[in-house]
Amino acid sequence: MKFNRLALAALVALSVAACGKARPPEAAVADAPPAAPAAPVAPMPDVGKVGTVTVNAKGTGASAAEAVDEAIRFALKQANGQTVDLSSEQFKLTLSLARGKDAEALRTNAFAEHIVQSAGGAITGFKVNQLDGPDSRGFYKADIDAEVAKFTPSAADSKKLKIVIAPLRFDSDTFAVGGRSVAADKVAEDLRQQILAALTNTGRFTVLDRDLGGEVAQELDMISSGQAPRAEFGKLGQAMSADVVWVGKIASFAYNRHVRKLQTSDRELVSYSGGWAVSQKLVNVATRQVMLSESMRGEAPSVAATTLGTGVDGGQISEGMQNDIANRIVSGIVSRTFPVTVISLEGNAAVLSQGGQAVREGARYQLVHMGKEMFDPQTRQSLGRVESDCCEVVIDRVTPTMAQGRLDRVQMSLDGLQPGALQLRGMLPARVAAVAQNQEAPAPAGKPKPAVARSAAAPAAPKAAPVDDKW
Repeated sequence: MKFNRLALAALVALSVAACGKARPPEAAVADAPPAAPAAPVAPMPDVGKVGTVTVNAKGTGASAAEAVDEAIRFALKQANGQTVDLSSEQFKLTLSLARGKDAEALRTNAFAEHIVQSAGGAITGFKVNQLDGPDSRGFYKADIDAEVAKFTPSAADSKKLKIVIAPLRFDSDTFAVGGRSVAADKVAEDLRQQILAALTNTGRFTVLDRDLGGEVAQELDMISSGQAPRAEFGKLGQAMSADVVWVGKIASFAYNRHVRKLQTSDRELVSYSGGWAVSQKLVNVATRQVMLSESMRGEAPSVAATTLGTGVDGGQISEGMQNDIANRIVSGIVSRTFPVTVISLEGNAAVLSQGGQAVREGARYQLVHMGKEMFDPQTRQSLGRVESDCCEVVIDRVTPTMAQGRLDRVQMSLDGLQPGALQLRGMLPARVAAVAQNQEAPAPAGKPKPAVARSAAAPAAPKAAPVDDKW
């Protein structure tokens, strides 16, 4: 019996060993725990790329050097169009390399190498094919081949609008805010930086932040004052590689301290009030069309007259007025270039195509329905689309790229509307918005209706549920 048990144990051991030896290596691998999938690698950001194109160009001039210089200029423009800034130091140097050289020197390989080495990457290959002259009129003609650097923007950037925000202009050196003087140039620059940041955050603009000085600043002065024709914007746009140019001027910026002495005592009544006024223009560089031209005004919260000697924080007041100006300017630019539209609608819950500073959380706006496009019978130029009042929208939530809200006071059927059919118009004034809110929530029976003492912004509503986009 004992022998049988030992024999059985040995047989089992041999069988197991045999199975282990006969087992193919892939079977062991198959039983191993699966390896964790490799983490996805984020792609490199698309920031555009620089390549080269070969172009042939011809030039004419009173000397051989002028003819070659003009040919180089045409080659650069042929490769990059009006986006090339020929006024930059790099291109100024490139366009002066032929100056003072005679025809024989311009034909040599040494000059071609000098062009490539001195152009700072703008020209990577150069050859003078032909140089003739002078003719009967004393002119020279040059024919060149050049390999010119050409920048191709990223796919995302190519769809963005390139905009230049010019420094704001102002007449006075200082502004009076809360009993102290504030440097006007600091207010203007702080305001400009706010506008630049807000437009960048919309994700719809390539904001060209340039140091505009010298002749450009003088032209901006003329344009702001209305003394320059619209064509001047084209010059600025070419120099700055912009699609649109914005210029603005601070007409007033003040928060004044008012003092009135009481007749019955030596005490004084002190109060504060003030506001701002800014004008702005937005011009399409390609068409020279003025897309936006308006003057805006705003008031800062006033402080009632008191004998208690209450002061104000001038810095806080100034910052508040700057924020108000920046919001109004950015809203105007966005509404004229990328109108805010309703892109999703589920019941009365709406999603808007803009966020950031284009709309204000808690505010109430007018919505219009965009109808048929109309054309002038003589010029066939588009006159725009027919607009009809649709409803109002109260903004509940704002993100950098979109906004959520709820429709109110609907005046038309919303069935079958396409995305973009409803466009946002101006924010409703405080009185209109307050009355609308008051009508929405009547007072309980038997109780007097409370006085309207609300701001222009609608009361915060519960967060909208995630929208199931049925469009």
